[in-house]
Amino acid sequence: MLEPFSKRARPWERHGTALRQLAGVPHDALLDPWQLAPKVGLRVMDGETALALLFEEDRLHLCGPASNSWSGGVLPLPLPDGSRLCILNPRHKKRRNKVTLMEEITHNFLNHQPTKITLRSGTFEVRDFDAIREAEAYGAGAAALIPWTLLFGLVNQGMNIPQLAEIFEVSEELAEYRIKITGAYRLFQARQRRTA
Repeated sequence: MLEPFSKRARPWERHGTALRQLAGVPHDALLDPWQLAPKVGLRVMDGETALALLFEEDRLHLCGPASNSWSGGVLPLPLPDGSRLCILNPRHKKRRNKVTLMEEITHNFLNHQPTKITLRSGTFEVRDFDAIREAEAYGAGAAALIPWTLLFGLVNQGMNIPQLAEIFEVSEELAEYRIKITGAYRLFQARQRRTA
């Protein structure tokens, strides 16, 4: 298997490959996280439907001033059948929701424990955060969406970031992240200079 230049990205690439295999997606096809979610025990609930269940004041807050403060999440307690409920921010674009869902799928696939919110001094809420676990879920999820073998070939051909984002149906930010995290940025820059 062709591995990324970056040592940091290599284990994430292996997880991404395992997720693609679980999805039954050929190496050159796009992965649809909504199709993969049930295979790792996630049920994706439409964000509009989920938010409609809240009090109006809470819904207006989450869809208004706080809409950029959350992208999605998984309820910590499993449903009676053992699956977990995942809710995505309906105010975000589909490509952003795609990577958010992929990150949540990866957390479940890697058996990461959901983060917890705890009260301190009765009023102050704190969410535990494991930077290593979050980086692993984001990195492996990104690898599943943009596999290295395809990315390397396209970067080597001189594809730019907007073209890569279109090919993989992801955000430009995710395409750029994959180029950088895999250690392919110097190659990318060289090919961009050549095609300019």
